[in-house]
Amino acid sequence: MRLVVRVAAFLGKFLLGTALALAVFLAGTYFHMRGALPSYAGQLEAAGLKAPVEILRDKNAVPHIIAGSIEDASFALGYVHAQDRFWQMELMRRIGQGRLAELVPPAVVGQGLVDSDRTMRGLGVYRRATESVGALSPAMRTRLEAYAAGVNAWISNDAQQYGLELSLIKLLSGGRYRPEPWRPADSLVWAKLMALGLDGNWRAELLRLRLSQKIGEDGVKFLIEPSGDSKDSTLSMVMAAVKDIDLDRIFRGTDNEVTRKREASNEWVLSGAHAVSGRPLLANDPHLGFSFPGVWYLARLVGPGFDIRGATSPGSPAVVLGHNGTIGWGFTTTNLDSQDVFVERVDPTDPNRYITPDGARPFAVRDETIKVAWGDPITMRVRETRHGPVIDDFVRRGDNLTPQGHVLALQATALDGADTSAEGFARIGSAQNWDDFLAAARRIVSPMQNMVYADTSGNIGLISPARVPIRRKGDGSMPVPGWTSEFDWAGYVPFDDLPRVYNPGVGVIVNANGRLVPDDYRHFISRDWAEPYRQRRAAQLLGEVQRHPVYGMIVMQADNLTLDAAEMLPYLLKGTPRNARAAQARELLARWNMFMLASRPEPLIYDAWLAELQKGLLGDELGEDLYASLAVPNAPLLVRILRDQPGWCDDGGTRQTESCEDAIALALDRALDWIGRRHGPDMTKWQWGREHLAVHRHPLFDGIPLLRDIASVRYPSDGGNQTLNRASPSFRGNRPFDAVHGAGYRGIYDFSDLENSRFATPLGQSGNMLSPWARNFVEPWQKLAYINIGGTRAETARSAIGTLTLSPPSVR
Repeated sequence: MRLVVRVAAFLGKFLLGTALALAVFLAGTYFHMRGALPSYAGQLEAAGLKAPVEILRDKNAVPHIIAGSIEDASFALGYVHAQDRFWQMELMRRIGQGRLAELVPPAVVGQGLVDSDRTMRGLGVYRRATESVGALSPAMRTRLEAYAAGVNAWISNDAQQYGLELSLIKLLSGGRYRPEPWRPADSLVWAKLMALGLDGNWRAELLRLRLSQKIGEDGVKFLIEPSGDSKDSTLSMVMAAVKDIDLDRIFRGTDNEVTRKREASNEWVLSGAHAVSGRPLLANDPHLGFSFPGVWYLARLVGPGFDIRGATSPGSPAVVLGHNGTIGWGFTTTNLDSQDVFVERVDPTDPNRYITPDGARPFAVRDETIKVAWGDPITMRVRETRHGPVIDDFVRRGDNLTPQGHVLALQATALDGADTSAEGFARIGSAQNWDDFLAAARRIVSPMQNMVYADTSGNIGLISPARVPIRRKGDGSMPVPGWTSEFDWAGYVPFDDLPRVYNPGVGVIVNANGRLVPDDYRHFISRDWAEPYRQRRAAQLLGEVQRHPVYGMIVMQADNLTLDAAEMLPYLLKGTPRNARAAQARELLARWNMFMLASRPEPLIYDAWLAELQKGLLGDELGEDLYASLAVPNAPLLVRILRDQPGWCDDGGTRQTESCEDAIALALDRALDWIGRRHGPDMTKWQWGREHLAVHRHPLFDGIPLLRDIASVRYPSDGGNQTLNRASPSFRGNRPFDAVHGAGYRGIYDFSDLENSRFATPLGQSGNMLSPWARNFVEPWQKLAYINIGGTRAETARSAIGTLTLSPPSVR
């Protein structure tokens, strides 16, 4: 008994000590982070400025930067970006540099950091960004240098608190960590990373090749490609060449947040004939992965000859999306195929050479060393061919494979060292008319964006600029032989041949990543268009009203109708229910209006049913590993299987032969079992929003229970994968329906009065978890309450939360 008392006393003291330690830790964290909040008011001397700059923070902490030149405005933007988001900027440039493992110990957070570093070093992303600085005009380099000077003016303060994230990094490094000076190449890394992800089909090529090994070329063609498309490049030579290459290892080794394909955005622009005001309306909401802090940062730059407002990206001096008082613009991703995987043949007589159409040629070789916090450095030798870096060389190897007779090399416009895209995107903010807009667009190499345009003179238009490869043969959808010139790029589509439209007669331009050009367009752009449902829904809503008000654009951006259900439900509800529970679920869906509302059970039943149906149809054919890459329900594919390939409905793992009606019924049973285990048997109490949280994860602290709720943001969300209010589930892990991808910015520009334009982001301006400006937009976002960014200096000052003046050092 006394032993029990002693143990209880010990446990009590231990728990009390743990609680006290936890309290001290949390208190220390709180006061540290509060102390790291930047000052938004005062005066500061900063080297690198030509003249004083005023930074007025409006009531939402959006900086209004008033400067005497665009260079000084860029300096100040760099300063405020660093004030509010330096941790995010440091993470972004470290990703691009391939130096994450040097910053955060992989022993603490996992080997994924090393894999990411290997991929970035192997691709040479930062090397290419550094080369691209030299391709820019002197004026653009000056602007990048001014921005870097602004960032450095903030981080060079010896007393500066960098926030909890970098303080923890400093602690883990034994006090050695200190931010390196910001450089112009650091600003170009963001565009390179975006280009790799937005135009990122090279891993899709690897996936198709893996699928071909499993189910054959015809199976891949049916599974991946729309019906009626022309045949892919011939696989016979490729399949023979890659039979000894471990494609599964290469695919898994390059799977990280940077290389995964990202798509989805909405945009539409209306001529004055379709607006209540008689002047154009432009609406845009780009979709990217959710995170804390968010991707976008609102700002206004004002000076002689410029007044640019909208969304910036911390790390870059440009206003990426917005208006400048005369023109406005918005982007969606085209899904251009600008990346090709080439199968290179190693010279059988000399492994240091590879075969080209002109004979054997030596590999270009470079050595990379990855420093690893709390670990030994990793060295790797990366070969490059005439097409690009050899992918095999930077995939982590857990074996002793002998040198292969063939290797895979990547050619991508995003890896062009003469990339002037950053200058093109920056110049858009200074354009005053359509011709200026086109001149800026001409500088864009990658990523390809569908750029809508409107101006105060009443014009509207669209241009999709980029370097679009012209292939001698094939369409880039599968890896091709590199030892012959048959599949080489012969050049790029001339700028004047790129897709564009100006003042169309219908007075409406809509894109939501769907098909951009008709079948008779002479150049190949892509076969990876997004499903048509969002684009179709936007066109439908715009056609229902002759003249639209500004608020109508807000309602459209928040629209939650999922048009894919109109195609799927007739198939799902066709058969006879096999039990009372299935009958109740089917009755709910039969009366459902197809709106993906967080408070309703139908969206949860529908998405779970689709997910289980796709898994049932494909899982046994592909195996678990391959199926994981195709787990997101694809309504057009499911319709094609149910309509054209009923043999796929049979489960190869059972003795009996299942029909498609069987597969649909079994999928519903599995879906209802899964939901019932989590939410009980009463369907009327099920809610989509309980499983469909919008999850804005902190990249470092989301996995720490003590900090998760402070660091990350979660809230029930309407919408789904195919709604205009995009809130795409991951379809992974133990919470497969949480939304991880969707709108991170919404802009609506009213060209009858640009002061009436509306802006919204889902979180806030600050990346400091305890800042009052880190989450102040969460509730307004959910209530569709946008903000204005405008007013005179005097009007802004009256409600400003602070004014900071930056001045050149005084002469003493």
